[in-house]
Amino acid sequence: MSFEFMISQLESSEQLDILLKKIKKMEIQLDFFNKTSEDLTDDEIRILLESANLLASSSKIKNQQNALNIATTLPLISPSSSVSMASLLILRKLGNYPGMKLLENRYDMSNYKRQLNGMALFEAHVLEYANTRRLSGQEYLLTNFQKKVVDMIEEDVDGISISAPTSAGKSYIFLKVLLDIISKEEGTTVIYIVPTRALIKQVMNDFLVNISELGLKNIYVGCSSETEVIVEYPERSNILVLTQERLYQLCNKQDANKIKTKIIVIDEAHNIQYGGRGVLLENAIKFSRVLWKDSKILFSSPLVKNPQKLLETFDFERGLKEKDDLPLVRQNIIMVRMGAEELLVSALYDEKVEDNEINIGRKYYINSGNTVSKILANSALYLWNNQTSIIYANEPMLSTDVIRELFNSGKFPCLNDERLDEFADFIEEYITKSYELANFIRRGLAFHFGSLPAIIRSGIEELFKVGALKIVSCTSTLLEGVNMPAKNIFVYKPQKGRNKAIDNLSFWNLAGRAGRIGNDFAGNIICIELERWRSNPVSGERYQKIVPSSEIKLIEDSVNFKEFIETQNSNPGKDDYNEQLFSLIIKERLLGRNLENSSYNKEHNASTLKEIDSITRITIEEFKPPRDLLNKNPGIMPNRINALWDFFELNKNIYDLFLPAFPLNEKGYDSFALIVKIINHLFIGQSWSDKQEKKITTAGHKWMRGTSLAQLMFFNRTVLSREHREITKHVKNEIEFINRTIRYQIVKYTQTYIEVLKTFLISIGKAEESEKVINISAYLEYGACTASALEFMAIGLPREAAIKLSEIIGNHENISTDYCIEWLKRLDVNSLDLANYLKKQIYGMQMKF
Repeated sequence: MSFEFMISQLESSEQLDILLKKIKKMEIQLDFFNKTSEDLTDDEIRILLESANLLASSSKIKNQQNALNIATTLPLISPSSSVSMASLLILRKLGNYPGMKLLENRYDMSNYKRQLNGMALFEAHVLEYANTRRLSGQEYLLTNFQKKVVDMIEEDVDGISISAPTSAGKSYIFLKVLLDIISKEEGTTVIYIVPTRALIKQVMNDFLVNISELGLKNIYVGCSSETEVIVEYPERSNILVLTQERLYQLCNKQDANKIKTKIIVIDEAHNIQYGGRGVLLENAIKFSRVLWKDSKILFSSPLVKNPQKLLETFDFERGLKEKDDLPLVRQNIIMVRMGAEELLVSALYDEKVEDNEINIGRKYYINSGNTVSKILANSALYLWNNQTSIIYANEPMLSTDVIRELFNSGKFPCLNDERLDEFADFIEEYITKSYELANFIRRGLAFHFGSLPAIIRSGIEELFKVGALKIVSCTSTLLEGVNMPAKNIFVYKPQKGRNKAIDNLSFWNLAGRAGRIGNDFAGNIICIELERWRSNPVSGERYQKIVPSSEIKLIEDSVNFKEFIETQNSNPGKDDYNEQLFSLIIKERLLGRNLENSSYNKEHNASTLKEIDSITRITIEEFKPPRDLLNKNPGIMPNRINALWDFFELNKNIYDLFLPAFPLNEKGYDSFALIVKIINHLFIGQSWSDKQEKKITTAGHKWMRGTSLAQLMFFNRTVLSREHREITKHVKNEIEFINRTIRYQIVKYTQTYIEVLKTFLISIGKAEESEKVINISAYLEYGACTASALEFMAIGLPREAAIKLSEIIGNHENISTDYCIEWLKRLDVNSLDLANYLKKQIYGMQMKF
């Protein structure tokens, strides 16, 4: 009987299908009910293991997935040495070495090879040898997918696009490969692009930990777009962790071409399809390709059907693509229906076939209400299996409501965990004792969303990853690459954005965060009242096609875009998508490329694209300042830059009034107030009231000076007398204002203000004054203005610690990155008058150098 015939028999085997459903039911029952209504005979176990052994050798993903299901489920429901040994061998065939390691650790099987002999032992050595790669002087046993990634990067190509499930171990292998690249060639730079600022610290920390563990030397890890620290030390290797905004800023630097960039990794590259930020990402990548022609670019996306699209978008002639469909961790889709007194639990066996629902069981519960927060809290409360869990919330205040419901249930006592208590103490000291989050955290509960103070958000992530926090309610920030895998994810009518049902790609990206590599064989996605969702992402296609947002707009909405640029934005500052796209088109035109001869040109939009080309040409011809300013200011309409240039021209005799003053100077406030007024008038059409102008000026000036968040948020002390939820909402609103208005909008416009001012000063013979113009946009982004504080933040310390250390180290002409690092190494952290949590943050950084 041939191998192919046996596989085909298994593929159509009704008995195997029944057994696969049976073991899934048993696994979920044991996980959530601590008992099972089913029994598994020895014969059934034998059939399953023999089938898995054959299926693991199949080239079909579905067969491999079934083999994975068997090998990672049987040891949980029928633990024995023989089952574990057979499962180990199946996982080895699948190249799932993290799963093998987990199995070895859980069942004390580290010496399993001693039980092998003959062909089995020979096969073990051959397979492991084939999957072993030497990186940074160390040998790593990699999965089949990770091995392919290493081999692809070593190929003589300039572009690589990879799509793999969230739990495929992408980030792990990228980190190892990048360290290998810079350890082999001194003076090289690698760049790692993350979609949001919130991810920078997480990725930087992973690099620093690995550098320390590997004993690598002379490597700088930073998150700043400034180039001095790189250019001044050409023999040192560099890792830059940047957002797309900072990548574009880096490319704009005069000496950026001196950076020997070897490879750029674009993490969460599928974000290229989402609005203005997607266009900016595309613009930044195209800029970097012009600047560093010899560097490779690696795109990484989850669950993308057409990874080659990214290679086509950027015209890679020598590109490789890889689409991997086999996760390292299984995801169980569990459905919950809420009766009057019972939770009815079932599971999906295969979302692509009919009659795919498996009845799991029912649980008695007390229905406390039908609000969304109560529905989510009730489900989590009564189905919680004492393992790390995420409750997905559609918006920030809902996430706080859910955790408050759990807190008020009385079923989560204080855990007396030193890690949680130190963090809670820090929150009370640096925010306020009235901030309810501290009390939640002491009980292993927390909420998490983008409008939290950065240090609190990252602290929650760290404590959740180590298992100290038990349940966290998160918004869609979880979809942006935040590394918070959990055993369970509870979901009810999920949305991404306001009133927009979650799309299939985002749902399965979220689902992929259930189950932690190295900790779990499977994760659980608990879908509550699935029938009531606006759309059902479970039954749809998991993989979706990437379409860049520039292409969406130019092919599907070209007429509206043309009308937008014809008016040169009659409603300025309100449409980042169209503004970013016009910047991209102008930049392409300056490089000699137009839309008429592009891939965007289709029969239905040909005439419209021709008109857009004409508008673009006229816009460039009528642009008064040097055209280089069009490149330096993405997302700013050219007529706004023209208006600012005219303003400076009209007032050139008093140009010194418009020079930004250092925030700590006595003129700092008045200078910044004038800049905000000019931005309001020329960039956003006077849409800020006098009161808003004053709030932006006051908050922005204090933020640049390093004022604490507590002082910024509670300058009006009467807020503290409000009830807990209102204080939580106030903190959320204030951080949202700082992030969106100060750290994004004002940063964007002050960057343009500074670039135009410097260029204008050169044009009137004031080159020396131009060189002295201070970069307040950097102060606004980081929330500090002293050189030492900025240096400490650039190497990964949180703002709160950096500002405190800046006060101690002082500011003098010797301040540099290396000076701050050497000073930090010698610092006696215990002598600092700081919260223990901050001391440990600083000590942790010390240990990485």
